Amino acid sequence: MKKSKTLGKVFVSLILLVALFSVVGFSAVKSKSFKVGASPVPHAEILEFVKDDFEQKTGVKLEIVIFTDYVQPNLALADGSIDANYFQHEPYLLTFTKERKIEGLVCAAKIHVEPMGFYLKKDLKDLKKGDIIIIPNDVTNEGRALLLLEQHGLIKLREREDPLIATVKDIVENPYNLTFKELEAPYLPRTYKTDKTVVGAVINTNYAMEAGLNPLKDAVFFEGSESPYANIIAVREERLDDELVKALIEVLTTDKVRDFILEKYNGAVVPVF
Repeated sequence: MKKSKTLGKVFVSLILLVALFSVVGFSAVKSKSFKVGASPVPHAEILEFVKDDFEQKTGVKLEIVIFTDYVQPNLALADGSIDANYFQHEPYLLTFTKERKIEGLVCAAKIHVEPMGFYLKKDLKDLKKGDIIIIPNDVTNEGRALLLLEQHGLIKLREREDPLIATVKDIVENPYNLTFKELEAPYLPRTYKTDKTVVGAVINTNYAMEAGLNPLKDAVFFEGSESPYANIIAVREERLDDELVKALIEVLTTDKVRDFILEKYNGAVVPVF
């Protein structure tokens, strides 16, 4: 009789355990938070918008970890300090991990494009020899900036096997005799605004928006929505099938989020889902 009661208790416990996992449906313990590293604008703002939806869907708190540079978010993802990040495009991720010899960081989903813009303090026709133009100094964004300038006739680049990693050394024609200076991306807007010797700048939209610049209103020209530089959710490869990662992507790619992005950023950020 005692054996029968013991088996009965085990059976009931198993049923309750199965029921619990059916309700939760996720591998993480409910009390655990899911940490996503993000740039302040627009990434963290978009994550804030879906925060409640994520928690309602998973029972897990979405913790947004703010980064203000392009280096630390991938290092934190690689060492497990965060569970995902949302700040970069895939060409940057590939270049960064190759240079740093980091393996296993992959794109889980593409969310939006932030058109890179060229900002100028004078008319294009008034550019003169020696005018200083500042551009990002990281490999993929420098190449991206130079390609944008080439598309609009300010420079010509030599042919390369991979044009996305062009540098100022690849400029073969410079009809305006411009002087190019490379800076870390976060410092571009402030330098452009405060340094009187700087005439123009090619700036990533997230940093431009933090400084009150909008590519649609303030840039001389900018990338179109067809840009291949979609901002992504990056994760460690072993977590691609993680239910929490899937849940994050699901709440980020809804009609509600699309409408939020279009309305809030007025075309300066373009959804790709």
